[in-house]
Amino acid sequence: MIAPADLTQLPGRSNPIYLEGRILPLTVAQARALDLRDGQIVEAMVRSRGGDDLALLMRGKQLDLPRLPLTAGWLPGQTVRLQVHMSPSGLGLHPMADTGLALAGTPFFSRVGNLLFRPPGLEQLGQLFKPGVLDALLQATGRGELMAQWRGMQLNMAQLNPQALAQAMSRAMVGAMGSEPWLTRGLQPPADDPKQLLRKLMAALSRDEDGDAPESIGKLSQAIDDLESSQVQAVQAQAQKEVLISFVLPFVDADPIELQFRQAPQKEGQERPPLTVNVHSRSEDLGEVWLKTQLNGLERVELTMWALREGVVEQARQRSGELGAQLAQAGLAMQSFQVIHGARPLGNADWVPSGRGLVIDIRA
Repeated sequence: MIAPADLTQLPGRSNPIYLEGRILPLTVAQARALDLRDGQIVEAMVRSRGGDDLALLMRGKQLDLPRLPLTAGWLPGQTVRLQVHMSPSGLGLHPMADTGLALAGTPFFSRVGNLLFRPPGLEQLGQLFKPGVLDALLQATGRGELMAQWRGMQLNMAQLNPQALAQAMSRAMVGAMGSEPWLTRGLQPPADDPKQLLRKLMAALSRDEDGDAPESIGKLSQAIDDLESSQVQAVQAQAQKEVLISFVLPFVDADPIELQFRQAPQKEGQERPPLTVNVHSRSEDLGEVWLKTQLNGLERVELTMWALREGVVEQARQRSGELGAQLAQAGLAMQSFQVIHGARPLGNADWVPSGRGLVIDIRA
């Protein structure tokens, strides 16, 4: 995994300019509440506190801004990028400027680059997709059409069958690229695009005077960052002649499941690399489980499973023969099945962007 502090050293991205001597101080309590670390790059939304006073909405928390020269020109609704900086007096936030592409004053490249090099995973989206969480936010808005859209995206674990799962995965893989490719072709985007649903929900909550609205909007914003990061990475992988598709399947009666499809590029004169499917789930019955399935050719399967609960590990080992028989019925041969007690190690990232395709020409 690429640590946030190392992002500025990666090739193929513009390096930020730090405004020396201009820093927003943080208290120890604020840094802990926001889970901030030295070198980390974060985004925040500027909000009005009345009059000329401003605040930052970051990760669902509001930070009152002191009147400093560096905040001059900041407007409510604007998104700013900051880097956490450790100094002898403690943690603070450095506003960032970029030497790369800027369009109409907006650091477009920095936004894309930040999403591209963001650590993989859809954790915030998975938290929102837990049964009842997004439902409560939608009910608070009174937007029945948004609730209907959400219901259409959810699966029922108790009634799940191979056909329903295949259809849901097909829709999710199409939606994993976002609605932008559809819109650029003049086509209607998919009705079950989760990003559009979350954006509409954020807009509805922003008009709500409820005191919990800022925190809810912060969580929705983080989930959208998860989605946009996976979409940018999918497009970049495609430019590298690779496959990298990530999405979350929501259930009405069970915790969501995160899936990732990964395939490295084919080298000249060699066979196509194996297709890898990574599954990550959390549930009350099984706890946290990771499953890596590697398909070699069209019929050879290698499986690796990690589980935190010892009972789940033992159960998987005992039923490995049954799993092999089920795969054989589907025309697949299980070459190996390894079950490990513990969390899946982070190790090195399975996929690293090369920087190819990041040059954007706006002169046309």
